[in-house]
Amino acid sequence: MATKLPAAPASEATSTADDLAILHPDRTLVLGGRTIVLREYGFFEGLDVADRASGFIADLVDASDDGALRYAHVRRLFGRHRAVIPTIAAQAGDVDAVWLEALAPDELELYLATWFAVNAAFFVREVLAELREAQLREVQRLAAGASVGAISSPDSPPPDAATSPDSAG
Repeated sequence: MATKLPAAPASEATSTADDLAILHPDRTLVLGGRTIVLREYGFFEGLDVADRASGFIADLVDASDDGALRYAHVRRLFGRHRAVIPTIAAQAGDVDAVWLEALAPDELELYLATWFAVNAAFFVREVLAELREAQLREVQRLAAGASVGAISSPDSPPPDAATSPDSAG
């Protein structure tokens, strides 16, 4: 005998939709008369994108110095990194960069905002990797400075005041 399960509360349904969006962030847009599916970069594809967009990612690190990555700040970087942004954004939609750049300004704005939202987890991972690397370099720099300082102490005589065992001092 089948029993009817009660409907999930709205908060659970919303949570499920949010979980699905995280697991499968692809978005479909109709722009310039075409249906475009913007997708998240795959692992190896993302490594290639991260390499080509290293300057953009470095600027994302700087833009997130307060711990937040706001689209309004990110959007300004699109112009600074115009040499790479159209190419990597077009790649995520499997479209040509020339076609992308020919879109009307409002459609291009929608495309770029959606592209960044779909790939936000990728960019956040790259920013975090850069921050971890910077922290590691800082720790190594501090450790190297501490070990250099450990060689001599304030109580040690200066090198020219030291006497050798053969001297009669």
